[in-house]
Amino acid sequence: MGYILGDCLLQDRLNDAGLTQAEFARRMGVSPQYVNKIIRGSRKMSLEFAINAAQILGCRITDLYILEIVRDRS
Repeated sequence: MGYILGDCLLQDRLNDAGLTQAEFARRMGVSPQYVNKIIRGSRKMSLEFAINAAQILGCRITDLYILEIVRDRS
């Protein structure tokens, strides 16, 4: 059994924190376009990005994506 990343929950976490995509991007040192690509699902967060995002947003890394269970990874 293992996990795969499902839907990105970054926009939900931004809403919870009262941050716009632009303000979050500024704090992360990336472009608003990059943040939007992550939210739309055309990019996945690196572990480094997720760690820093979780610290800024006051959440756990696992709060940034829906984790889907995979029963057989063979």
